[in-house]
Amino acid sequence: MTLTHRYLTLLALRWFATGLIIPVAALLPLERGLTLAELGVAMAAQGVVVLLLEVPSGALTDAWGRRPVLLASVAAAATAYALVLVADSVATFALAWAVTGVFRALDSGPLEAWFVDAEHARGAAHEVPSGLARAGSVISAGIATGSLATAALLSVAPWSTSVTLAVPFGVAIVVVLVQGAAAAWLMDPAPPRGASTGAVWAEALRGGVATVARPGLRGLAVAMTIVAVGVVALETFMPVRLAELSGDRAQAAAQMGVVAAAAWGFASVGSAVVSRILRRRRPRGVAVALVAIEGVGLLAMSLATGPALLVAGFWLGYLVHTGFGSTYNSLVHERVDDAHRGTALSITSMAFLGSASAAGVLLGVLAEHTSSSTSLLVGAGAMAVAGATIAAATRR
Repeated sequence: MTLTHRYLTLLALRWFATGLIIPVAALLPLERGLTLAELGVAMAAQGVVVLLLEVPSGALTDAWGRRPVLLASVAAAATAYALVLVADSVATFALAWAVTGVFRALDSGPLEAWFVDAEHARGAAHEVPSGLARAGSVISAGIATGSLATAALLSVAPWSTSVTLAVPFGVAIVVVLVQGAAAAWLMDPAPPRGASTGAVWAEALRGGVATVARPGLRGLAVAMTIVAVGVVALETFMPVRLAELSGDRAQAAAQMGVVAAAAWGFASVGSAVVSRILRRRRPRGVAVALVAIEGVGLLAMSLATGPALLVAGFWLGYLVHTGFGSTYNSLVHERVDDAHRGTALSITSMAFLGSASAAGVLLGVLAEHTSSSTSLLVGAGAMAVAGATIAAATRR
């Protein structure tokens, strides 16, 4: 099995598990008695933990090694899903999501960093951009497949609603344990280090932060905070606009399921196309073009006066969404060394998460006082600014 195939296999398992739980993640707590407000409080625990641990976990990836941190993330994921199976209150669901935050923080860098390290080690750094774009296609396909598997499972399950909604979490536990076993087998172990892990972790954290503070990477991190505004607008206001244009929330919810599934399919196809483009083009120009296209999709959604243009704009945004993320990461990898790769990835991820959290609140307030169309227009403008920022940050 080639290096790329090993990487994509592990990635497919990881995101198939996520796809399994996406359709039921919010419904199960509500079925067990939580209100929407309590659900929001419980889910906020994940975001807080991720923001606190994102950068330290990235440094741990650089210090401890890629495979051990990935296996730790697998253990955290299995624990989080097991806690959901028995959760029945705000506190227990908050605990489950907090452990999910630990999983997300540990998971955000080690597999990709391992793949990039291995490509560099065999003298194939030029293969990284197209490989990451192929990974984006696998991620989208994994989520779509997992979600469809859950839909099929729920349609035939003979148990009560509460039990049925919990079944995908049980299946996800099995999948992540398979992923862990596969990672232990397929990932090459890191060479032993002479210094203690604590000393190496502290050095990796300092060095990684210093690396991202350099002009090029600092500009890319700023661009990611701006991109987050557009992504939040894309994901949050699509169902809102669809409900406004259709005039029926129930009908909009049913339509949104089909529209979202198709969107992930387009994202998978788009990433495959981007992978081919990156074999002939540098990531800089491709990244700027993709973020501009996503901005055009948001603009179409803002200006739409009927569902057809709204859905077309949404699909256009998703067509390039995953491919842009992979291309952006390629730009980051070009500007860091192996010793600080995990930390750099975590810092850019934290920039996105922090900005997305703030943007969700601010765009919601803006939509409440103006319209959802205005918030989508702000998202389109953010994508234009992000493209200019990426171009400026990667000029040299």
